[in-house]
Amino acid sequence: MNGTNRTFHKIGAIVVVVAVFLSSSLACAQSYDPEQDIPQPTMLQKRMNKLGRGLSNFFFGWTEIPVTWNQKMKQGKPLTYLFTTAPVLGTTKMFMRMGTGAYEFLTFYSRNPSGSYDPILEPEYIF
Repeated sequence: MNGTNRTFHKIGAIVVVVAVFLSSSLACAQSYDPEQDIPQPTMLQKRMNKLGRGLSNFFFGWTEIPVTWNQKMKQGKPLTYLFTTAPVLGTTKMFMRMGTGAYEFLTFYSRNPSGSYDPILEPEYIF
């Protein structure tokens, strides 16, 4: 009985040593090149992204008014500024975003004048 326990311990130790050796010898480093590893979007994906961006900017452009008001309030602008100038800035941004959204929606199938499908406005989406 005592001899069989030692044999099992020796076999167990050998199995552990072999497993550690094999796992360490099989592990290797992998290089990462984003140009090769990340698949580039297809032309259809770029067009659909432009279409979605246009719809989002058109339908959610109105949120520029409260977003601008909130940003100016966090900057510590006075109350008179918040009730006079901030809504005018927000309304201007709203028309810019909604106009750009309509343009991108209507021209989603063609490239921008710059020759790409990149967004015209920054940030690309309001949220």
